[in-house]
Amino acid sequence: MDHGREADRYKPLQNTRITISKCIISFFIAAGLVFGLLKLTKVSPSVILNTLKGVSPVAVLIGLTLHILTYWLRSVRIRLLISSKRADLRGLFDISAIHNFMNHVLPFRAGELTYIYLINQSQGVPLGEGVGTLMIIRIMDLTAFCVFYPFTVLWLHINGFVFPEYIWKALWCVVPVFLMLTAILFVVTWKGVSAVDLLRRWFLRGFIGRSSLMCLAFDKLEEAAQSFDHLGSKKVYVSALLMSLGLLGLVYMIAYVVIAGMGYSMSYPLVVFCSTLAYLGFILPVQGLGGFGTVEAGWTVGCLMAGFSKEMGMASGFSFHIIVLGYVSLLGLYGMLRLRKTPITAGLQGQKGT
Repeated sequence: MDHGREADRYKPLQNTRITISKCIISFFIAAGLVFGLLKLTKVSPSVILNTLKGVSPVAVLIGLTLHILTYWLRSVRIRLLISSKRADLRGLFDISAIHNFMNHVLPFRAGELTYIYLINQSQGVPLGEGVGTLMIIRIMDLTAFCVFYPFTVLWLHINGFVFPEYIWKALWCVVPVFLMLTAILFVVTWKGVSAVDLLRRWFLRGFIGRSSLMCLAFDKLEEAAQSFDHLGSKKVYVSALLMSLGLLGLVYMIAYVVIAGMGYSMSYPLVVFCSTLAYLGFILPVQGLGGFGTVEAGWTVGCLMAGFSKEMGMASGFSFHIIVLGYVSLLGLYGMLRLRKTPITAGLQGQKGT
């Protein structure tokens, strides 16, 4: 085994370790963002509370059902990506529930480590493969975002939605960037390290390719490409990517249902447009404790870009965030109780027995 290359697979997660100091810093970051948003928009907390109280219980239950469905889809995707063994789907559901809960609560994506630990302890998946599958999942999630956003903008435009003029000019710059990023991610993950080497040589012809930022970007692309090496089958790649697109579609559907339950009239494509910045902020390791502040800021900016008021953006953003935290906390607790009945050391005990 190439231990040097195996160790390299852990590099993307070295900065996700959680410490008390990080928690304290993230708490103050989240508190500062929330305070700043409320002051900047001059939205009273009572407006948010009234919006939250007025959400339809039926919408909340439908949203919870869809949320559970996303966990099953996540579990199927994980089992598809694991090549070393046939993982238990019910166990993967519990892992997904705990992993998602930790990612929502802990800052700076520190919850990612729970996936690697639990998939090794409860399912016996090697640590290296756990890291690799996690990287694949995150890359496919990002690819799905890059696909949804530009096509949503084009769909809204074709169907006559009128963006503010300054927003439309900005979108003409943003949409091509998303399409280009989609193409790069697709080629890199499909063709692997050879595609990264080709891109690196092409960019090195210009001055920009020699910058430290571009070198770092290519290093990260190479790490991502290496994670796809063990898939072996293009069928697995395509199936996992389609699942990622379907999963993101369900996540947007949850937002659509809950926002409708608040009494706001927004089409599904418009919900996709407004919530993309909020969800993108959650995927990237930038959120504070509980994700408060970054999610609301992204959602409010999206609403303002679509022509809605800041009051609507803040009230619906905070309310939706609190409801989603309720979902992930409920299912996270369920997953923890399930794993208590099925000790996470079972996988290791089985290995010792062999």
